Amino acid sequence: MTLPSDAWVDLEAATEGLHRATSAVSQQDWARAWGPSRVALHIAQRGFHQDHDAPWVEDIRRRLEDVLVRAHECVAAIGLGLSGSELASAERSARALIKLAPYRESGYRYLMEVLATQGNVAEALLTYEQLRRLLREELGASPGHATETLHRQLLQGHGVSRGALVRELQTVLFTDIVSSTERLAALGDHAWRELLAEHHAIVRQELARFDGREIDTAGDGFLIALDNPAEAMGCACAIIKSVSVLGITIRAGVHTGECEVLDGRISGIAVHVGARIAALAGPNELLVSSTVKDLTAGSGIGFEDRGAHTLRGVPGTWRTFAVDLDSVPRRSEP
Repeated sequence: MTLPSDAWVDLEAATEGLHRATSAVSQQDWARAWGPSRVALHIAQRGFHQDHDAPWVEDIRRRLEDVLVRAHECVAAIGLGLSGSELASAERSARALIKLAPYRESGYRYLMEVLATQGNVAEALLTYEQLRRLLREELGASPGHATETLHRQLLQGHGVSRGALVRELQTVLFTDIVSSTERLAALGDHAWRELLAEHHAIVRQELARFDGREIDTAGDGFLIALDNPAEAMGCACAIIKSVSVLGITIRAGVHTGECEVLDGRISGIAVHVGARIAALAGPNELLVSSTVKDLTAGSGIGFEDRGAHTLRGVPGTWRTFAVDLDSVPRRSEP
C-alpha cells in the first residue's frame, strides 16, 4: 500500500505529539505541552486492531502502549504544573498509570503530589505505602530515590514544592547515536526499534552503575545528571564501550555548571552548553568543557585541546577538550 505524501497517519501523529509534549514538559512549558499531550493520549487510548492477532499487530500495540503510558506521564506533569482545574486530569492520568504500569513509580509519585496539593496528605502517604508493599512483596525491592524524597517531604510536613525553582551545581552528560538516520534507513523501522531498545537498556544499566539520573530521553539521545564530572566521564566511557557490542557508535559531551532545577527537571545555560559540546564530538568521542577539565585536575585523566568554539544560542566562546578514554578510571562491577 502506497499512501499519498500528505496522508495523516494516527500512529505517527501520536508519536510526534508525544515527542513535542515531552520536550515542552522538560522545559516546564505547560501551555505548549498541553495540546500535543492530548493528541498522543487520545490516539493511544483507541488501541489497535483489537479483533486481530499477528506479530506486526502485536508490535504496533506495544508501541501504542508505550505512547499511552508516557502520554499519561506528560498529562499528569502538565496538570500539576498548571494546577487549578487541571489537577483533576493529573489525578486521572496518575491513577491510569498505576493501573497500566503498576511497577512504574511515576504514577504513584504523580498521585502523591496531586493528593498532597489537594490537601490529602494522609491519602498521599497511603499511596506510598501501597507502592512500598507491592515492590517488597513482588520484587523484594524498595522505592527509588525520587519517590523516597517525596515521601520524606510529606512526612516532614513540607508539602509538595512543585514550582519552587532552585539553582544547583550539576554535571550533565549528553549521549546520542552517530548517523542514526542512516542506520534507521538501512535497518527499517522494526529492526531499528529493537536495536534502539537494546541501546536504551545498556545506557540505563551503565547510568545506574554510576548513580546517574536519567533526566530526559529523546529519540536516540540521553540527558543524564551525575554527582561530579569524574563520574560523568566514567559513565560516558562505559556507555561508549558497552553499546559498541551492538555495532552502535555514539558521541558524548559533559559539562558542569549551575542549572535551574524544578520538579526533578534541569534546565538553563549549563544544559545547553552540554548539549552543544556533545554535538561537536565525533564517533566514539567524549568532549568536555574547560570547566570539567579544571575540576578534574590531578585525576590522571588525559585531555586533548580541541580549541574554542562559538556554541549556538550560548553567549561567548567555549574551549573544549577530547578525553583520552583509556585514561578514565573504570568503576568495578558491583
